[in-house]
Amino acid sequence: MKKLLLIQILLLVLLLSGCARQAADEVTPAPTPEITPQPVPGVTLEPVPAETPDGAETLSYDAAMAKVRADSDAVYLFATNVGKADALVLRTGDAVCLIDTGRAWARGRVDNALALMGSSFKSGDSYHLDAVFLTHTDDDHAGGLAWLAGEAFPIVEHWAAPAMFTGVKPSKHPMVRVAGDGVHWLERGDEVPMGDSGAVLKVLAPASLYEDKDDNNSLVMMLESPHGKILLTGDMELPEEAELLAQGDDLKCDVLKVANHADDDTTSAAFANACAARIAVISTSSEEKHETPDPGVVARLEAAGSRVIVTEDSGLGVLVTLKNGVPEAQYVDFGAQPLTGVSIADVDASNDTVTLENTSGTAVDLSGCYLYSDRGDELFAFPDGTTLEPGATLTVGTNSTDGDFDLLWDDEKVVKKKNDAIFLYDSWGRTIDSM
Repeated sequence: MKKLLLIQILLLVLLLSGCARQAADEVTPAPTPEITPQPVPGVTLEPVPAETPDGAETLSYDAAMAKVRADSDAVYLFATNVGKADALVLRTGDAVCLIDTGRAWARGRVDNALALMGSSFKSGDSYHLDAVFLTHTDDDHAGGLAWLAGEAFPIVEHWAAPAMFTGVKPSKHPMVRVAGDGVHWLERGDEVPMGDSGAVLKVLAPASLYEDKDDNNSLVMMLESPHGKILLTGDMELPEEAELLAQGDDLKCDVLKVANHADDDTTSAAFANACAARIAVISTSSEEKHETPDPGVVARLEAAGSRVIVTEDSGLGVLVTLKNGVPEAQYVDFGAQPLTGVSIADVDASNDTVTLENTSGTAVDLSGCYLYSDRGDELFAFPDGTTLEPGATLTVGTNSTDGDFDLLWDDEKVVKKKNDAIFLYDSWGRTIDSM
């Protein structure tokens, strides 16, 4: 009897122990406390808008344009999706500037990014730009300068570049090629006011010449405005970054344009912590360079409290709005459906011609579309009103072409080799076809 009673007591203890464990498992953990943004002196913080799980909602092109038009007081930075390259449009008040141009193929994307940032800056068929800054001489930052200066944007108040550079003769510098003696050479300590907005771009680097790699001569600028701060870093790598940290500047900012496409040779933990940016924008394409964005860079930024946004996740690009010390980022989609019905029918390397064909049943408007020679790095924009009828072909020739053609690509030789790739882009910079 005593043995039976003992067994019953043991069973009861085990049952009660199991219930206790189950109850403990079902307890809802305490919610993680919200982190209240630190106040900016003299600035009233507004609540951060709700965001989608990936960190940014997507706006249509028209909605993004309406947002920029609705509040001219805020600071806007548009990081255009130009692959592993940089093309940033900065707007404060009535002042607009372009920081780097991407490669030549990205013309349509940069064109529409500039239009998005303010039709009030449009004069006839050209945009008025207060300044064009080139951070350094690499083609993924300077490749679009030629079309920008020569074809569509003749009204630029200032052309600016870092005073220190390497790898190119002064007379061959990309900015000298388009602006001649009119280049404003910038170095540490210079300041560039952004119109009457109260904002100023303060040049933090270059402070000294790095002869081994022009990335480390990148123009680094801090936008200081009544609404907050944006740090723009070009392709600065660890040596220039270390020098910048040693200068003792206050690098804390609301928005950081991450250097060198977030490759593994940039953005140390010390730098990420010094910036403590609430939004970090990376301009890159992992398809072009699989190592970007580098997971270590992303981890260091996130550990410093930054929300990381990458341009390749967007359509046209990323719109960053900074107002009253609060930054927000939104993806922006393209403003039209991709063009269909037209393709490259033939590329004749020996005669330097490119022939298009309309295989659809309706006429195709080629206005704003353009051809790009990959090896030649040459670009041809179709004139407005160029139409290709159903079943028709159109041949583009050059100054080297023998025989008849429909449109002149005013260059001596654009198909450089038989294995040159020719791309056809629509007016939004999307690939239609290639051969």
